[in-house]
Amino acid sequence: MSTEERALAGRYVLGDPIGRGGMGEVWRATDTVLGREVAVKTIDLGRVPDEAGAARFEREAKVTAGISHPNVVTVHDTGVEGDTAYLVMELLPGPSLAQQLADGPLPVEEVVSVGRQVASALEAAHARGLVHRDIKPGNVVHADDGRVRVVDFGITQLGEATGGQALTATNTVMGTAEYLAPEQALGQRVDGRADLYALGCVLYALLAGRPPFSAATPVATVMQHTSDPAPDVRALRPDTPAWLASLVAALLAKDPADRPVGAAAVVESLTTRTAPAVAGAAAATTVIPASGADPTQRLSRTAPVPPVPPPPLDAGPTTRSERYDQEPRRGSSAPLWVIALVALAAVALLGWYLFLGPGASDDPSATPSSTPTTSAPSSAAPETSEPAPTTSAPEPTPSPSESPTADDPAQAVSDASAALADEVDALDREGGIDKDAAKTLQQEIRDIDKALRDGDAGTLVDVRNSMLEEYGTNVDSGAIPPEAADRLDPLVQDLADAVDAYDEAQG
Repeated sequence: MSTEERALAGRYVLGDPIGRGGMGEVWRATDTVLGREVAVKTIDLGRVPDEAGAARFEREAKVTAGISHPNVVTVHDTGVEGDTAYLVMELLPGPSLAQQLADGPLPVEEVVSVGRQVASALEAAHARGLVHRDIKPGNVVHADDGRVRVVDFGITQLGEATGGQALTATNTVMGTAEYLAPEQALGQRVDGRADLYALGCVLYALLAGRPPFSAATPVATVMQHTSDPAPDVRALRPDTPAWLASLVAALLAKDPADRPVGAAAVVESLTTRTAPAVAGAAAATTVIPASGADPTQRLSRTAPVPPVPPPPLDAGPTTRSERYDQEPRRGSSAPLWVIALVALAAVALLGWYLFLGPGASDDPSATPSSTPTTSAPSSAAPETSEPAPTTSAPEPTPSPSESPTADDPAQAVSDASAALADEVDALDREGGIDKDAAKTLQQEIRDIDKALRDGDAGTLVDVRNSMLEEYGTNVDSGAIPPEAADRLDPLVQDLADAVDAYDEAQG
């Protein structure tokens, strides 16, 4: 886009660029209708490889615009004009945390204040089913009211590159390597706990002056996130309070289930200056865990239930009342190179058996071939009167695409809809949910089923968005109590994910 004067939607006159990324730019602009200065973020959809990018951008932007929070940038308008998607926001004076870090680490008290505000913003976003996916110092900017604002909600869903350190993979979104959660780097399911990991990286950077992991290349940095233990921030910042160091360490846990139970728990720790509430810990604090693309899960005032090992991918749906922070992680639990090493070891063991094990030549001078065979045991094993034991490589965990419903998005939506309907009915019978809230959910589930039967992906997505918004409102108002939300959150998210997958499959 040139720097010549250009008006979007006939009202937003773009001025000078004030920020630039791999596919997006931020412009100082004037709203000629309301006569105010604004910031306009533009995305060149022609450079987004996903054909459904424009539609997804619009959906995410609508959800973002629905967040009203003092620590989330205010969104005034959004739309698509030609190949340009745009988001109109309040104009922030800055600086960003990235600009502040250029001058060195921040005072501990300022780090605590900034961390509390960012965690509060994440709590509000997660309650609406929105995962940021790119929390980093450059996306936290100071406003003129003295607070900080988190920016770029929803835009990261498109996979916006930022600088030279952005990564992407099929069915994932881009993130910045130094602030990328392990599960995000491995292409596994990403939820609100990935944002909490990124927040841990930000807190570490604000205290130490640099992020916890940083290597010569983005790939090397990602490998550190997935395999290297998190460094103790006190090694670089000795005056860091013990409780704050413990919070940073908990946020940087490799396993999402070992991180604080939600953004509200982080706010609690940064407010009371105590160690964070972590899944499985013997705590009795009421917290509201964040859910990435999930609505917020709320835990009761009882001690959390110890974490349950996730079931295998082919074991069917998890227990409906299973806590959000214990839901199974989809995808491989280890990097591919680990699986490859196991397979090579198994092949070597099989070769040893074929040439040196029972049934090999009785001639002491006979030696095995210098090139071991890799043919199947049935054709290579010598004939013997007794059945020989076999050794085979362990089968790798099936990927999400191999799951029973991965190739049938419509069935996945139907299954998720039925599971949510069953749980809503159960809560309604138990009196654990407001009657009107139950009726609203039941009607939206019926609308989803009808749109699915009609094959109307557009209506299906609209109902999905309406359901998420109504659900978040009922949770916030108490119409859906914390105990009920604890049971419904994972089911609502499963249905939302299934609808998104169906929409993408329909093109």
